[in-house]
Amino acid sequence: MNRRTQLALAAAATLALLATWIVRAPMIPRPVAHAPDIDIDPPAMRARRQAAIALAMMPADPWTFAQSIASSAPASGVEGAAKEHCGIEDGPQFGKPDSTEEAPPQTRAALPRWLGAQARIDAALRSSADPMDRAAADLLNFGDMRTLDGSIEAVVQQAAATTDPRLYALGYGLCLRVERAPSCRALSAEGWARTDPGNGMPWVDVLARAQARGDAAAVREAIARLASSSRFDTYLLALPGAVANRMPDDEQGLSAANELLVKAVGQAAALPIPPFQPLLQACRDRAGGNDVLAQQCRTISDVMFEHADTLLMHGLSGVLLQQTTGDASRRDLVRAEQARFAAHWSPATGFSQCRNMRDMAKAMVRGAQVGEWEAQREQAGKAVTP
Repeated sequence: MNRRTQLALAAAATLALLATWIVRAPMIPRPVAHAPDIDIDPPAMRARRQAAIALAMMPADPWTFAQSIASSAPASGVEGAAKEHCGIEDGPQFGKPDSTEEAPPQTRAALPRWLGAQARIDAALRSSADPMDRAAADLLNFGDMRTLDGSIEAVVQQAAATTDPRLYALGYGLCLRVERAPSCRALSAEGWARTDPGNGMPWVDVLARAQARGDAAAVREAIARLASSSRFDTYLLALPGAVANRMPDDEQGLSAANELLVKAVGQAAALPIPPFQPLLQACRDRAGGNDVLAQQCRTISDVMFEHADTLLMHGLSGVLLQQTTGDASRRDLVRAEQARFAAHWSPATGFSQCRNMRDMAKAMVRGAQVGEWEAQREQAGKAVTP
């Protein structure tokens, strides 16, 4: 598996890791006046990501796993080479790094054919009527026409003027990450809530901010809004889904397109984790004996479980119910489902780098359409345990 494919799988696993992290999180202490946001140390995140990838991708039976690798390896000779040809050789080439901590040195720049394939995707995104496509083009910044700050500012400007909740959520997340784009002043959690009625996600942030400033009335309102929400959508896969939708039909440009998809997945994975501690703290131990609040917490958990677009939300729904009532059944159900997803991982499609790229693109497209959880369930129903 080449470097770009490994990065793609690692970045995709980062998204699934968020759910694993919240499900395995320790019990939260009693509320404090100024609850901090979730803070993940980058080295610790890398260690968790590597562990999650290893657990998710290694079937229980190593002998069957080894046999499946052998049986699915690309054929040798001209036919095997043809199966592997999808423009990989046109991309930038890298040498061996001097140490595991360094990025591998580039030994050759990408060929014009590779850059042309990426330019066609950029043009298709920019000419699209879908605002998420145009934002994806600005964020991917093909050709480095803007600085990183300029690229983010371009997306935030679009978000400030949009009625598309996916784009508003992306812009708001970018502002939480960098906090220096001038147009960020026009975005807020309340603005996201107005653009996206019925979505509980913006109220998670409103609740955290209200608790941090000690505003009890605002805390109560935020929890009431969360309890009346009909869904919890992060739109986490909207950005990579937009790029995956533009994957070329021809094999020649597939690897070049995959590099853009990897970048989009990385941008999505880098968005901040919503600050869930205040909600968990407010609900802990039957909400401190407040029956009305406890019922709101159970309602929030139910909606998260039934109507959310990420694995993270499903994991949180189980933790929230356990924190509120002591009932761990939903948390255990989510863990069992995640174990089923991992158990049905299969190399039945082969270890062809080109096929892996196609499979990843399909997964991103479907995840953007129906959400991570439902897409994983569909895939588990199709895959065969090796």
